[in-house]
Amino acid sequence: MSNFKLSITSIPVYNDGSFKLFKIDQADEAFPFERIKQLYPDDFFYEELSLTDDIAFENDKRDRKIKYKIRIAQDKSITSENVLKIDDEYYQVFNIYHFKNKEGYLQSDITLQEYPSPKIMEDNDDKK
Repeated sequence: MSNFKLSITSIPVYNDGSFKLFKIDQADEAFPFERIKQLYPDDFFYEELSLTDDIAFENDKRDRKIKYKIRIAQDKSITSENVLKIDDEYYQVFNIYHFKNKEGYLQSDITLQEYPSPKIMEDNDDKK
């Protein structure tokens, strides 16, 4: 017999904000530079998590610029080669952790670091 609990209060809710997903791309040149390209026209929705004291301590200790931690419905295609645009700011995926919560829903926790001055690649660029 299954132990699945049907409870409306246990369904994950991702209503803290939304983001656009980009992929980092480097040109095949002698001196390559990073550009980002938007992958999907639609937004992804997330639940914002708090940064723990451990993350804040490591952030200061290693001079990293960790800014957010968010939770989404599981998406294993998101990696550290992705950039998220939240409001008007860009953040690179620092770490992503995939798991199944206690109710059986597949989720991903994403830790984000600053990604300053992105160069956005347009659809009409020669790069494929």
